[in-house]
Amino acid sequence: MEEILKLDQITKKFGKQTVLNGINLTIKRGEIYGLIGRNGAGKTTILKSIIKLIQPTSGTITLFGESKGTPYIHQLRRTGSIVESPVAVDQLTARQNLIYYSKIHGVIDKNAVDETLKFVGLDATGKKKFKNFSLGMKQKMGLAIALLNKPDFLILDEPINGLDPIAIVDFRELLLKLNQTQQMTILISSHILEELYQLATRFGILNNGTIVKEITKQEFEEQSRKFIKLEVDNTALATNVLRNMSCTNFKVINDHLIHIYQLDFSNDDIAVNLIQNKIQLINISREGLNLEQYFKELLDGPGDERHA
Repeated sequence: MEEILKLDQITKKFGKQTVLNGINLTIKRGEIYGLIGRNGAGKTTILKSIIKLIQPTSGTITLFGESKGTPYIHQLRRTGSIVESPVAVDQLTARQNLIYYSKIHGVIDKNAVDETLKFVGLDATGKKKFKNFSLGMKQKMGLAIALLNKPDFLILDEPINGLDPIAIVDFRELLLKLNQTQQMTILISSHILEELYQLATRFGILNNGTIVKEITKQEFEEQSRKFIKLEVDNTALATNVLRNMSCTNFKVINDHLIHIYQLDFSNDDIAVNLIQNKIQLINISREGLNLEQYFKELLDGPGDERHA
């Protein structure tokens, strides 16, 4: 699969402060890559480095196979981005803004403005000026500007921050549609992990300027799979009881521990059947991490009470 973006040992220092420390990251065509990190972890610095708003102190960024000078700048034309706040002219309408930006970006397709407005749902805003838009509408306006040149790669920095639940769903559906119907590759940073989980196909977890973990959604689901944790004195006898209950989806971890993945049984049902068969029940509980818990435990360690 084609590499769209590769960051190789990217470091960025502001004076004596190291903001990015040896970042390695690869994004392939068709992926939705979710960049996760606390405020100040370096997410925005990475995105700004990619689109050349800032220059890394060291390391190499390769975009569509190009890493230097004019060829890299040419490849940037194949990207669209919203980094920090959407940039639009307060006194202009949605249509006027897109006409303005189409001239700046050299967009020659006469239908691009109307098609883009319709796609993001701003085609009926009429004479309403950007300064009077809701936050959700402003984010859609930013997305419309980013999509004007029909990019292959979309870069978004906290695009759903501050949106109400309905606006978040609308924005998510737009991004999924872009990815699924146009095979658009997307890099999106966010601290709203539950929402990012519904979008991304792969995650990079950033902490103190370093990628500490990359994981696909499938890998995460396998690692965080929900299960019933059963501790008993005799797993051989316990598994016979489970089979007699028509429970077959389980894994024996050791002599005293079983993970049950068939979740339609209640803890009480399992406990009663074990006790009736004179098997000592040490503990039974339901386990499994969501993305927020995974992120917190990865950075803080289990049981750490600091807030992410």
